[in-house]
Amino acid sequence: MTFIVNSAVSFPEHYYPQEVLANALRKYCLMMNLDFDLDNIDRFFTNVMIKGRYFMLPIDNFFEPQSIEKSMEDTIEATVTLVENVVSKLLKNSGLQPTDISQLTSVSLVPAVPSLDARLMNRMPFCASLKRMPLGGIGCMGGAFGVARVADYLKGYPTEAAILVAAEPSSSLWQGSLQRDLSSMIHRLRDDPSQYSDIIMTIVTAALFGDGAAAVLMVGREHPLAQAGQPQVIDSRSILLPNTISLMGMDIVNTGTRNILRPEVADFVKVGLRQAIDPLLEAHNLSIDKISRWMVHPGGPKILNAVEEEFGLNEQALHLSREVLEEVGNLSSPTVLYILNKTLAGEPPEPGSYGLIIAMGPGFSQEVILVQW
Repeated sequence: MTFIVNSAVSFPEHYYPQEVLANALRKYCLMMNLDFDLDNIDRFFTNVMIKGRYFMLPIDNFFEPQSIEKSMEDTIEATVTLVENVVSKLLKNSGLQPTDISQLTSVSLVPAVPSLDARLMNRMPFCASLKRMPLGGIGCMGGAFGVARVADYLKGYPTEAAILVAAEPSSSLWQGSLQRDLSSMIHRLRDDPSQYSDIIMTIVTAALFGDGAAAVLMVGREHPLAQAGQPQVIDSRSILLPNTISLMGMDIVNTGTRNILRPEVADFVKVGLRQAIDPLLEAHNLSIDKISRWMVHPGGPKILNAVEEEFGLNEQALHLSREVLEEVGNLSSPTVLYILNKTLAGEPPEPGSYGLIIAMGPGFSQEVILVQW
């Protein structure tokens, strides 16, 4: 058994209502004389059912973007600072010092070398012998993926304490990549109509993703902080659907980076989660009706609708997922950890109750974790 002891969440200082971000994008397109139906911006920014989002980097220079080098430098610095904030909060809330931690796992798409955890160790007094596991390239699935891998580690080291931290600076795309990418695609649209689907996808992802960081403290079964009443990781399943790499991810293009999120994702979510959840529950002689807490990454309204439909869930089952999406948008890897944080802060379920932590990401892949209180 691995115990989830505590969690923490941190957000950057900049918060933008959805309409402010939509107006900035519309204004940019008008300034650049981009020949495109700008009503699409308002439509998709409304359809994702988000009120606003936190950004690590302000959009003050949106109309005159900085260089890619400067943008990336600022992104790494802002991300490490947010990671430091959330890990400090987690340790304080748990009554621990950095030296009490034996293993640190970091999840992010930030292309930082050294990795975020190494940079964090230069700011906080962790042991120099701290065992680190930086995880990259897993996107929105990172929170659940990280919980599962840390649980695997603690099974082998039951006396230890470990921290998982996830942080994604999605707003870095608004520092120039988004603008240059849209301009390039729209200018090519007349001669190449196939650009239209990528333009729409770019607008949708611009409307969906926000910034944040989350951290989770986990301990092995023989650690002093392992106590009854805490959620215990019972088991997990990983599924990767073959030949689905193009559905979700991040591409490097001539204008910078581009988020990839194809509309077919909602259909593949049903297939992938069935392949993960059914055998996981069967292995423990459980059925869907025995799950009292559904902690599902809200990739978007269509994905949540697909999960509800596939598993016959009532409207309350995913209320935390919809609440988080509305409040802060899709944070990528930290999102499901934010939902876990809200679950831990809420009314605890009956002892013995089960829950599922679920996320999906590039690959196209799914990670499902069975927990019990």
